[in-house]
Amino acid sequence: MTVKKAIEILDWILNNKAKTIEEFYKPNIIDSKYDLSENLYRTLLEIAKTDVYNLEVVKKQLVPDCKHPSEMHDVCEGQKYCMNCNMDL
Repeated sequence: MTVKKAIEILDWILNNKAKTIEEFYKPNIIDSKYDLSENLYRTLLEIAKTDVYNLEVVKKQLVPDCKHPSEMHDVCEGQKYCMNCNMDL
């Protein structure tokens, strides 16, 4: 798997987690009559937020801060990449 593909997969997972978090914030999702229901939703929301944070940390490690200077460009098997950070261009 290439780094580019891994980043695409992380973006997909992050988008799905964001949608899940949005669902938890919809009105009337928590039934105030049942404390267990409210605690369950709050716990699931915190888990989803933690997952998003952890995945963003992983993504930050995969996506370099490199500006891809032109003198660091090279081509290998027809694919242009940056020799500084090894990212496909």
